Amino acid sequence: MKLHRQSLLIFAGALAAATLLAHAADDKREPWAAPARAAKKKNPVAATDASFARGRELWTKECASCHGNTGRGDGPGVKDLEIKPGDLNDPHSVAHTDGDLFWKISEGRKPMPGFAENYSEEDRWHVLNYLRKITAQPAPKS
Repeated sequence: MKLHRQSLLIFAGALAAATLLAHAADDKREPWAAPARAAKKKNPVAATDASFARGRELWTKECASCHGNTGRGDGPGVKDLEIKPGDLNDPHSVAHTDGDLFWKISEGRKPMPGFAENYSEEDRWHVLNYLRKITAQPAPKS
């Protein structure tokens, strides 16, 4: 019985270490920050019902499969990703300026594609407006 318990403890410790190493691999990626000029960019598209509707349409088509319906990173597509999307509702995400998030939507970073080539600048701002609405996170004051 004592040997069995010791084996279980060793197994649990090894599993915990493997989990930490797997997460540490994600942490080794370079920080993802927009250039200062891009981060300072102001959203020129008013957060109206029409903007939310267009943003929702695009979010549903392009973003929800990984980011989920409310930006929590829990969409059905994450099961196939090595690097999972972050929770866009967390305080770290709230600190991002509209310009920073717009740049990230535009440029992408694997596994997330960039959308600058496929969608107009206005459409990408609509997505940002919708993101702010579903996460109930207003843009931080600059």
